[in-house]
Amino acid sequence: MAASALTPHGTAFPEEGRCGYFVEKKKRFCRMVVAAGKRFCGEHAGASEEENARKRILCPLDPKHTVYEDQLAKHLKKCNSREKPKPDFFIQDINAGLKDETEILDQLV
Repeated sequence: MAASALTPHGTAFPEEGRCGYFVEKKKRFCRMVVAAGKRFCGEHAGASEEENARKRILCPLDPKHTVYEDQLAKHLKKCNSREKPKPDFFIQDINAGLKDETEILDQLV
């Protein structure tokens, strides 16, 4: 590899169409795909100084990922971490056993 193709970290530049954020812990660039005309993926868009017009916040349902503040309402409807509706046939704790065994034993004796 030519020395001119190396970053200050000693690694090659990010692949074409991949995120330009350098992950220090892994000593490599993020490998997530970026949108057309963007430099960073959605997760690292906040690291970019040129894209600071929109603010990213943690998802209230799952803080492991972020979402644009102006798209929060739309995201909450489709987030995979939201609580899904239970089927009609679902009954909570149907196979959990007896709730208060001592009360039942007194009735049997």
